[in-house]
Amino acid sequence: MRKSQALAILLLMLAAAALLSSAILSRPLFDQQLNTHQMRSSLRIAPIEQAITVARLRRGDVILVLNIDKSGISGINLTEQTQQLFSDGIDAYQQLGSRQLRSLAHSDRDQRQHFPWQQLAIPVDEHYPHIAAGTNFQSHAAEVGHDGEPFLFPKLSHVSGWNADVYDSGRLDYEVELCAVPLSDHSSEKPAQLAYLLCGDFTDRWLLVKEIDTSEPMGPTGFAAAKGGDSRLPLGFLLLIPDAEDYYKNIELSLYVNRDLRQQASAKLMIWDPKRILAEALLQCQAPYYNGETQLTLLSNCDHIPNRTAILTGTPQGVIFNLATLWNPFVYLRPGDVVTSTATYLGFTRNRIN
Repeated sequence: MRKSQALAILLLMLAAAALLSSAILSRPLFDQQLNTHQMRSSLRIAPIEQAITVARLRRGDVILVLNIDKSGISGINLTEQTQQLFSDGIDAYQQLGSRQLRSLAHSDRDQRQHFPWQQLAIPVDEHYPHIAAGTNFQSHAAEVGHDGEPFLFPKLSHVSGWNADVYDSGRLDYEVELCAVPLSDHSSEKPAQLAYLLCGDFTDRWLLVKEIDTSEPMGPTGFAAAKGGDSRLPLGFLLLIPDAEDYYKNIELSLYVNRDLRQQASAKLMIWDPKRILAEALLQCQAPYYNGETQLTLLSNCDHIPNRTAILTGTPQGVIFNLATLWNPFVYLRPGDVVTSTATYLGFTRNRIN
């Protein structure tokens, strides 16, 4: 056998070994399958005595959500009941207040209506751009090889719907996250009350590796470019406004690709809690970040974080990415895949890769 033939065979064997290794490393961590009927039957709303839950219809009406089942949500149409126009769920909460909303919740049951999933839209308007925390779960930091503190980066995506398509690109990866949303402008002097939504964070891992400068700290380079763009930030259809600041600790996050459970963890495992993330964002407000060659900052005004800014609080372990999988495009998301995420009290999202 010629040396060139032997070398070719050796290279083929190494390539096959690398592909096999990446396939093994990208297998699900959990031996659990998605049962859509069971999932929808197990959905529940936070007790009204502990939290207010609102939704918004595609036509704009704001709903006080009192129940959820396999076909949709039930509750009181606040727009019809009060004869007031609300810009979004936060506006309804601010105008009516928790006391009046709870009074309406205990009023005549004849006022309750049912709304199927297809009528539900994003429950809040947005203030773009958004802010994200990276490696804020120890398990995720370990799987991607990061041994430092969590870090921040600007999320340069406009929000999309709970059932919107996600556009394919590069090595597309998934993350389930809990998004915190300030109900008012947040500052260190006047902290805002936080509401929560289920959200997804999609990443072009090839672009991330291409753009990141490993000689710099994590966050300033690569992430804004790889995690930004159209359809990279789907939001759930429920807005949870709890009374207690630490209520987010009751929320468990899960993510399925097609039928395979890929991620699952409690939000209480965050390293930085949501208020710490806000505090760090104010401290780092003018630090330079890069979207390609374009320099930007987390905030245009260091005095406050604007209301309705989505604060992505990080993801648990179970993503596809590591250096061994980067070379195998077949283990990443592809057109036709369906990513389903769930969160306690926050419903679900279902996004097809297109």
